[in-house]
Amino acid sequence: MNVKLLWMVAAAPMAVGVSLCGHAQSPSSANLPVFNVVDYGAKNDGSANVAEAFRAAIAAAKKAGGGTVFVPAGHYVSGPIEMVSNLTLDFDAGAIVELPATELPFTRGRQQGIETLSPVPLIGGHDLENVAVMGRGVLMSNNADWMKLHSRQQPTGADPGSANGPHWEQLLNDLNAGKPIREREYKDAATELRPSFIRFMNSKNILISGLRFIGSPMWTVHLLYSENATVENLVIETYPGVHTDGIVVDSSRFVRIANDYIDTGDDGIVIKSGKDVDGLRVNRPTEDVVITNCTVHHAHGAVSIGSETSGSIRNIVASNMTVQDTESGVRIKSARGRGGVVEDIRFDNWTMENVGEAIVVTNYYLMEGETRRGDEPVSKTTPIFRNIALSHITIDGAKTLIDIAGLPEMPIRNLRINDVMGTGTSGMSATYTDGLELHDVQLNPASGPVFSVEHASNLELDDVTASQPAARSPVIRLHDTPGSVIRNCRAFKGTNVFLSAGHGELKQIVLESNALENAVTATQESDATEGTH
Repeated sequence: MNVKLLWMVAAAPMAVGVSLCGHAQSPSSANLPVFNVVDYGAKNDGSANVAEAFRAAIAAAKKAGGGTVFVPAGHYVSGPIEMVSNLTLDFDAGAIVELPATELPFTRGRQQGIETLSPVPLIGGHDLENVAVMGRGVLMSNNADWMKLHSRQQPTGADPGSANGPHWEQLLNDLNAGKPIREREYKDAATELRPSFIRFMNSKNILISGLRFIGSPMWTVHLLYSENATVENLVIETYPGVHTDGIVVDSSRFVRIANDYIDTGDDGIVIKSGKDVDGLRVNRPTEDVVITNCTVHHAHGAVSIGSETSGSIRNIVASNMTVQDTESGVRIKSARGRGGVVEDIRFDNWTMENVGEAIVVTNYYLMEGETRRGDEPVSKTTPIFRNIALSHITIDGAKTLIDIAGLPEMPIRNLRINDVMGTGTSGMSATYTDGLELHDVQLNPASGPVFSVEHASNLELDDVTASQPAARSPVIRLHDTPGSVIRNCRAFKGTNVFLSAGHGELKQIVLESNALENAVTATQESDATEGTH
C-alpha cells in the first residue's frame, strides 16, 4: 500500500463556554454560500466515485471563508471526505452515500486508547472549528468488507489473540514495557487497523445531527481531544459489526448526546480517556458529558465508561435511557494497569429489557488480547472508582442484575444505588467496596442469594427486598462486612432465611427497623460463603 502520512499538529485546548441545555448551532449561516456537489461533477446515480467532487466543493467553501456543501437526493459512492473549518456537510433527505472498504492513507490519531498512526476517518478531520455533519441522508459502509481487509487475531490455546493483529499487539506490549518505538512499528500496526466513520480530533464547536448510519468500519462517531460537541437525532444501525461502537467520547469535554437510536455490535455510547502506559502519558480526561433520551439495542454496553480510563473520566450524566437485548446496560469498567480516576458519575431514569448484566461496575474487565494481572500494590496504574450514583432503574429480565467488583487494594468507593426494580436469573454480587449504599432496591432473581456482599466497609442496605424470594437461599448474604447497617427491610411471605452472615459476624452488623416476621429464619450464621464471589 502507498502509505501517506498526514502528520497532525497538536492544538492547545481552548476554553469554550457552552450551554449543555441547548442545541449546538450549525456553523453555517444564511450569509454563507452553498456548494452543491452535483455542480462539482458528482454523479448521483452511483455510477462513479464522487470523492473528487467533494474535495472540489469543500475547497470552494474554504476559499469563500466557509459555507455549506450540499448533497441532494441521489445515490453516491465516495472515498474519505476531509473537512475544513467553518464547514457544514448537509446530506439531504433521499441522499445515500456509500463509502466502501478500501486501503486508506494514515494520519496521527488514537486507536483504542493508544496514540498511533491510524487510517484517516471516512468523514472528519483534525484541528478544526465550527463544523457540522448533518441532514436526513443515509451514510453506509460494510463492516464485513472492512474485516476482510483488516481481520482481528482470534485467540488460540494460550494466545489470547488481539483486537486487530500481531503487529498491533506487539506495539501494545512494547509501549507497556517502556521500549522505544520506531516509526516502522507504528506503520506496521496501522496496516491492521480500521478507520472510524466520523472522527473529529483536536476540534471544537461540532454538530453531528439527523443522519442515519448503516454499517461502519469501526467506531461510528468518534470525538477525540475535542470540545463543545453535540451529537443528536442520529440513527446508528451497525449490528452485528465488529467494534462498531455507536458514539465514542475520547478525552473530550463539554459534549451533549441526545435523542439517538443505536443498534450496534459493540458498546452503544462509550466514554474513554486512554489506555495503560500510553494513556497515562497523555493524561487527558473526558469530562462534562450529558447523555439523554437515547435508545440502545443489541450493544455490548448501552452506556459504557472505559475500559480505557487512564486519563480519568468525570462529571458524566446519562438519563432517560431505554435499553433492550444488550449484553450490559450500565457498564463501568477498567482493569489493573490502566490507572485513572472515574468519579462523579450519575445514571438516572433507565428501563432495560432482556439484558445480560444489567448493572456492572468492575475493575476486572479484559479487552481482547489481555490476560488478568495478579494482586499488586497501589500505584498510578491502579484504577480508582468513586462517587457513582445509579437511580430509578427498572430491569425486566437479566442474566445478572447487579455485579460490582472492586480490587482488594482499591475498593470501589461511595457507590449509591437507589430505587431499582429488577427480575432476572441471579441477583446482586458485590466485592471490595467502601461506602456501598442500596436504598429502595427490590430484586427478584430466580436463584439466590438475592443480595450477596463480601469484603465491604461502611455498607448500608436500606429498604432492600425480594417479593419473590428463592426458597433455598437467603435474601441477604454478607461475608466480611463489619459495621454494616441493615434498616427498613422486610421479609415477604415465602422467605426462608432473610440474613445470613459468616460465623461470628452477626454481632458486627447493625439491624434497625426491619420487619422480618415472615421469614422462617430472620438471621443466621454459617461457615459457608456460597453465593459470594
